[in-house]
Amino acid sequence: TNLRFKNRIAMRVLTSHAILALLSVSFVGSTVAFTLSRPAISTFPQKPWSAVTEPSPFRSTTTPTRLHESTGSGLETAPVADYDALLKYHAAIAIQMGLICGIFKGLDIGVDLVGIQDIPAWGLFPIFYALSLKSRTLNPLDNQRPNLKNAVEGEQSRGFGDRAMPSWTPPGPVFPIMWLLVIGPIRAYSSALVWEANGHHFFDPAILALMFHLAVGDVWNTMNNSEQRFGASVTGVLCVTASALNAAYQYYTVDEFAGNLLGLPMIWFAVAASLITATWKINPDSTTGELEPLYPTVRERKTTFAWFSGSDSE
Repeated sequence: TNLRFKNRIAMRVLTSHAILALLSVSFVGSTVAFTLSRPAISTFPQKPWSAVTEPSPFRSTTTPTRLHESTGSGLETAPVADYDALLKYHAAIAIQMGLICGIFKGLDIGVDLVGIQDIPAWGLFPIFYALSLKSRTLNPLDNQRPNLKNAVEGEQSRGFGDRAMPSWTPPGPVFPIMWLLVIGPIRAYSSALVWEANGHHFFDPAILALMFHLAVGDVWNTMNNSEQRFGASVTGVLCVTASALNAAYQYYTVDEFAGNLLGLPMIWFAVAASLITATWKINPDSTTGELEPLYPTVRERKTTFAWFSGSDSE
């Protein structure tokens, strides 16, 4: 029995590491693929902004300037991949996961010292619910979500109403309802079930898989909301979806009901991925009229760690 338990833990750890490696190279892979596939010379001028099929009254007038390599003859080539941003994205995930691992290990030590093992699910619910909604506090990037009040009232906010959006975009109140009343409670309750089933450990591969999903989502919020990288956000939301699927699988290996429960938000992630892709298609570069690449490109405003830059948040 102990051997089977150890083998199961080892397989979960290896699976988590495989998913981590896959997501780590996804941006680099997309950078190489799309750089090689793009034509050497831009056909500028392209279709003007007025030709976008679904304009928004909240369209930002301060679209970040993107830098391109020049041939020296006044013509532009493909955008330059922003490897500095890629490095910071991965570093932010590493920092966030390191902090979460330290917190969870400390909780395990504290529970052992106090001798409290039979913590009810309702006692664990606030811990996991808070992490589900506020995990970004442990991420050094500027990854603020859209302003809740503005989203509900349909007003402009970072990541909502500040760009052209598809006509089928859900109404503003749908988003806070989903995160506060559906996805957050599902994550919290399923995590409590896993904690009860894994021998009462916070520092557990399955729970850490969900925390990794949250970290990937926090970095995606930086790309989509703060930096408005519409193309990279498409690749990013696919990484978020893959990490969510991995977390649900890891939960399923510990508790089948918890895994099935955590898998329910995959429906929402499928809608989100479609929405982000459709938004990318109707928000071309305001300078060239072309769609942004599916990887981060160099801009005048660099990706920074908000912890050290003192950037303003909404």
